[in-house]
Amino acid sequence: MENVKDKSTCLGKLERCKNTIQHFKIRVDSYLYEPSTVALFETKVYLKSKILKLSEANNNLLDYLKSTTEILPEQYKMVNFHIRETSELEFDFMEYTLKFRKPVNLRPHV
Repeated sequence: MENVKDKSTCLGKLERCKNTIQHFKIRVDSYLYEPSTVALFETKVYLKSKILKLSEANNNLLDYLKSTTEILPEQYKMVNFHIRETSELEFDFMEYTLKFRKPVNLRPHV
């Protein structure tokens, strides 16, 4: 993961994070990923909670960056941490959706 250290790059990365989070917010409620077990339901609740938390953090960071001319090192750390967290959400969501795939029968029909 690259370390973002300038304002315009931070804004661009945060906009991409915002789009990614929004995409997962829509997909997590899709009928395609309706949980059928307790474990899947718990995972869905966890994902929705993480999406909400990241969405709020992303909006706060974007608002801050748009309202200031100088970014402190602490804000760069927060942006980089947020990018990493969004990446982890992407991984967690992909893991969740893989559980809904139908098994592929690789045996040839005779």
